[in-house]
Amino acid sequence: MLRHSSTPAHVVVRDLCADFVTEDGARAAVAGTLRYDPADPFAVELILRPARESITWIFARSLLADGTQSRAGTGDVRIRPNRSHGRAVVTVSLSSPSGRADLELPRSVVTRFLAEIEAQVPSGRESDSVDWDAELRTLWRTPNP
Repeated sequence: MLRHSSTPAHVVVRDLCADFVTEDGARAAVAGTLRYDPADPFAVELILRPARESITWIFARSLLADGTQSRAGTGDVRIRPNRSHGRAVVTVSLSSPSGRADLELPRSVVTRFLAEIEAQVPSGRESDSVDWDAELRTLWRTPNP
């Protein structure tokens, strides 16, 4: 995680209700949260709480922003704008060795979240406050497995 040397920005959190969509089209509501910490300016977190434990996916904030406009992503996280049951949604497809999940997030919540983080840390300016010397010192101290 990249750390800012100092920043007046604060963590942005947006709770939401996602629809988990199965391959056969069945749906289940899943509580979730979008989270952005300016201390890690290039990343966003999607925290899902399908049961007692939470599942956190971390991916590029630019991927989420791009995915609200058109298909984005080529790996484990793919995002695209969509319409579902008359609602504007952002479909987030997640894959891992243990399975795949398609989630529909309310587009209005995602765009408000992105607007708030953009106001704090504008796109293209994420690295301005990163203490690169501290990052390099951390890398030099980290043992190589």
